[in-house]
Amino acid sequence: MTTHTTMSIHRALAELKTLNDRIEKSIREADFIATDRKSAQKVNGLSIEDYEKTIQAGFDKVVSLIERRNAIKDAVVQSNAVTQVTVAGETMTVAKAIERKTSIQLEESLLAAMVTARRKAINRLSMENETLTPRLESYLTEILGKKENAKKEEVELHTKSFIERNEFVLIDPLHLNKRIDQLEESISNFKTEVDAVLSESNAVTQITI
Repeated sequence: MTTHTTMSIHRALAELKTLNDRIEKSIREADFIATDRKSAQKVNGLSIEDYEKTIQAGFDKVVSLIERRNAIKDAVVQSNAVTQVTVAGETMTVAKAIERKTSIQLEESLLAAMVTARRKAINRLSMENETLTPRLESYLTEILGKKENAKKEEVELHTKSFIERNEFVLIDPLHLNKRIDQLEESISNFKTEVDAVLSESNAVTQITI
């Protein structure tokens, strides 16, 4: 007669950890085969018949533990695929939340790359434009001679032309500041909430083995 056990995901995860340790220990301790003289009456202090039973029992124990572990794991996976949780205002399956916990490092890499790119772009913008005024003065002197002797209209015309050719600007089709702020907030909110949300879900969600 098949018996069924109901438990919370939290208890299932704890048992899975224990089972993994027990399986490894049982495999290490099991004898699966032996070699001895044909005339031997005993192996490791046991009769041949009893030793054969020991081999069978050790093997059966490992198989049973593995089957138990697989049944619990399958039930947890199936539950995670359908159980809904809400993390940082977004509703998703437990499986998706667990996956994002792992893959969020990709979002963090993207965020770091955008922050670095923004910093480099702004630094270059500042550096290049800081030299604009002295370069303009040199240019006007070269073109017009002494600025105070030049016509105002000519100074303005050459100034405008020089700035249009040489001033640096940010090329920012992504509106990077906004995207950085949004991604920072999304990552922070998710990481702040996800562990607590999953713990609460695991405590109340039941599976049957």
